[in-house]
Amino acid sequence: MNRSTATAQTLDILLPNRLRLVAVVDQSAPVVEIRLSVPLPGVGAEHAALAQVLGDVLLRPAAEVPLARREAWAAADLGCGRDLDRLGVFGYTASDSLGHVLHDIAGFVARPEYTDSSVLDARRRLASQVAIGRADARRTALAALRLRRCPAHAVPWDLPAPEALSQVEPDAVRALQNVLIRPEGSALVIVGDFPPKETVDLVERVFADWQGSSCAETVPSAAVLPPAPDDIVLVHRPRSAQAELVMTGTAPHRGDIERPAYDIANAVLGGGVGSRLSGNLRERKGYAYLAASAVEVMAGRPTCIVRLAAAEPSAAAALAETRSELAALADRPPGQEEIAHAKQLLAGRVITSTASAASRATLLANLTAEGVDPAWCDTYGRHLSTVGAEDVAAAARTLFAPAGFDTAIVGDADVLAASLEEITGLTVRRYERLEDVAPVTPQPSVPPQQEIP
Repeated sequence: MNRSTATAQTLDILLPNRLRLVAVVDQSAPVVEIRLSVPLPGVGAEHAALAQVLGDVLLRPAAEVPLARREAWAAADLGCGRDLDRLGVFGYTASDSLGHVLHDIAGFVARPEYTDSSVLDARRRLASQVAIGRADARRTALAALRLRRCPAHAVPWDLPAPEALSQVEPDAVRALQNVLIRPEGSALVIVGDFPPKETVDLVERVFADWQGSSCAETVPSAAVLPPAPDDIVLVHRPRSAQAELVMTGTAPHRGDIERPAYDIANAVLGGGVGSRLSGNLRERKGYAYLAASAVEVMAGRPTCIVRLAAAEPSAAAALAETRSELAALADRPPGQEEIAHAKQLLAGRVITSTASAASRATLLANLTAEGVDPAWCDTYGRHLSTVGAEDVAAAARTLFAPAGFDTAIVGDADVLAASLEEITGLTVRRYERLEDVAPVTPQPSVPPQQEIP
């Protein structure tokens, strides 16, 4: 067993079956927070539909389960769901019920225990839920950008279509679980009041039968096309009074040495209340209701997402001003006052995200999913304090240039197109449906000219 200690009360352990256990003792309440994160790779509409149903039914045991299991389950508040490439079990239980609840979770992930009727009920219920989610303008814009940059692996939405869900069969869901739900690459995070050594032994024992399939296939990494910063994707949404504008660019990995400087530059740009985007577009010029930037992990890649919500008559002005703010971040790099404010803001967020057992468990689950050491919680503040103005300026120059960002806009194209086309240097590509969005066309490389003798 491979063991390493991040702090005196934190264990980071790789169990014999390759499940990673991150355990943090917190005796503030007799409760244990539980987060289990499992890779769920795959591409295509069928995979998305199967994965969505699996996330719904995984914790739904058959009706004939023993009384002891039902009593243990009553002591826990757990849920399950999936995002673009992972499945998660999350919730909490009383400390004295931890063993029973972990035993049940181990059973659920190790082998399918749900009935055919559970699957059929789930696909009917989810069909109406995903229809609402797929109507969200931000989801639509992000999906359009995925289709532009990762066409081979992109599903238009991270949520499957209702018609794809209607075709899901119980045996196919079980087959997906048997092949893809494996301990290797998965992480169990527990934070709360428990005896460390006894709990480690408990986790190793109850999850010992979870081995996973030996024939599971690895989905290759998606090829990413180069950005097309001068091509604006415009997805038509008739009679929409508000435009949703999303710009995406590359961000460093959370564990990279330049990430703290990047985070500071991003906080100055749009990651805080006093950010440049908010102050300029919302407060001074009134172009947007929302103007912000944040880093999210999309399909395994850290991504900077700049988001604007604007009335359609102001959308073009908001986009032009945002592109100017990105360029200005390099020309007018953050000064000492802005940097100090950003450092205080970022350090405070880390404190908030570790202030309770629930928030710490969620943060640790996200860190492990990103491949970041749990010690990040304790070292990030120190790394922030050592970042200087030159480091921030370098991050602003290299990572926030407008040439590195793609843009998608969702709104009434009949209203938006003309004003967007007036922005110098931009080409507006209109699409009537999200499914019609075309991949980026790579520019042919120009061979170097030979010298004439």
